[in-house]
Amino acid sequence: MSDPRNPRPQPPPEAPRITERLARWFGTQDADERLRLEGEITADPAWQREHLSGWLHRLHRPPALKPGRHDLEIPVGFDQRRRMTLRIPRGYTPDRPWPLILALHSGGKDGPSFLPRAEKALGPLVERFVLAAPTNYRQTVIDAPAPFSAEHLLVLRHLRRELHLDSDRIYALGYSLGGYAAWTLAILHTDQLAGAVPMTATFSAPADVEGLWEALAPNFAHLPILHAWGAKDRTPVPGFEGRRRHCGTMSEINQSFSRFLREKGLDVIDHPVAGAAHGGVWPSKGPLQKVLESRRIAYPRRVEHTFRHVHQGHAYWLEAHRWQGDAWGERLQIPQRPGMSREKALASTVLPRLGYLQGRIDGQRLDIRRRHVAELTVWIGEGMIDWRQPVHVSIDNLQAFEDRLHPNLGVCLREVERTGDRDRLRWAGVRVDERGRSGAVEAATAFPRLPGEGRGA
Repeated sequence: MSDPRNPRPQPPPEAPRITERLARWFGTQDADERLRLEGEITADPAWQREHLSGWLHRLHRPPALKPGRHDLEIPVGFDQRRRMTLRIPRGYTPDRPWPLILALHSGGKDGPSFLPRAEKALGPLVERFVLAAPTNYRQTVIDAPAPFSAEHLLVLRHLRRELHLDSDRIYALGYSLGGYAAWTLAILHTDQLAGAVPMTATFSAPADVEGLWEALAPNFAHLPILHAWGAKDRTPVPGFEGRRRHCGTMSEINQSFSRFLREKGLDVIDHPVAGAAHGGVWPSKGPLQKVLESRRIAYPRRVEHTFRHVHQGHAYWLEAHRWQGDAWGERLQIPQRPGMSREKALASTVLPRLGYLQGRIDGQRLDIRRRHVAELTVWIGEGMIDWRQPVHVSIDNLQAFEDRLHPNLGVCLREVERTGDRDRLRWAGVRVDERGRSGAVEAATAFPRLPGEGRGA
């Protein structure tokens, strides 16, 4: 089943001159040569923007891997590396894109030992996917301790380059602590995923911060999620930053979360497993297949995203680059005022320190709201606007940009080079600073590195 909001692309026509020039473009860093090649590509009689993704996939030929297990070492910054164990399915060939499942170990530890559990959960579906199981991953919950690396983004960028992946079909599946990590990916890196399957975990935002669930829920409005948990799971759940040893049992908090999901009308398949404790929770095949057949939505008309760190501030067509104001760093001091509950004290400290982006597309108008974001890019993809008409961008109700934008192949290819994403193509953008000053993104526009990127490699 394909998602009608993002249909599976058709294979592009053969265009050897275009693909040869694209290969030369990626093979040089000379700006003048790249500009010349961009002109030749767009002047070719076979050129059509809608075929670029297919041509990029046709061009991408990573090394062929035999079915079975393979290990990668991926630098994630701050002198850390992650061992990633791949499970390559039967019939894998690098000449077409494959969907990927991040298989997240139940203790965050030995990735290979989690693969049999993932295979059991998936059943025959497993041969349709590449599985990637990290060992000793760290960013498991929103209140994870330092170092605050962009681990998940760096891993995905590396895998897109090493494998031939369909970036519109990347999923997170995890058990116990891995279930928390799957929720964290679904909350903070939503636009990188097509779906998530957290098992035997609760929502990865601490339940003792009043209002935090409500703040984060809009993040995954466009993401199918299957939340499977044991109805008799008595595992104690810690509170904010682990300071409170017991916030309730897993089943108690999940019952509250189930009510919360129903009240908010969110697209989450809530799946309590009757009689199950912390072990033996297996998702039903029908709901599991529904999530794993979903495709990522490229450019929703409305997005809303709350986050802790600036590198988590990406929401489909909005991307934060620089933080402004107070931040939630290490070990916040929580004031205890007379008559104020612990939950309210946490909320008064944590919630004002969260970053926020909201965007709405209304014809040619793009209305943006932001908090703690000094600089951002508003990305423009196919289908968002009418290229023949001016675009109006407002930031916090103030006009920031009004002009026509044009599809820019150089901008698009540099984004592919930066992120490894060959499926959600960005053809133009507007960069806005803290004062609301703006300008169109150019091929030479600089983008900040992710935290830790290029360090500890």
